[in-house]
Amino acid sequence: MQQATPQEYHITSLVIHAEPGHVRQVSTDISLLSGTEIHACTHEGKLVITIEGDDQKTVLDRVETINRLPGVLSSSLVYHQVETFSH
Repeated sequence: MQQATPQEYHITSLVIHAEPGHVRQVSTDISLLSGTEIHACTHEGKLVITIEGDDQKTVLDRVETINRLPGVLSSSLVYHQVETFSH
């Protein structure tokens, strides 16, 4: 009998600090990324987002993409959770 391979699902939350004049464009760019969701956004440039993905690399790639967006000043990891399940 073959054992089921465990699979993972990653959920990460970040606070993004963007230049105030770029908040709209940064929000649009983030919302176009697969697995991302914006939960809060201020005119001062703070965004609270989550990133979900099937593996750690996918999530880290999204974080790197966000950090390279024009107008993004910084990102801070707030929470990371990994759910493991058998398929």
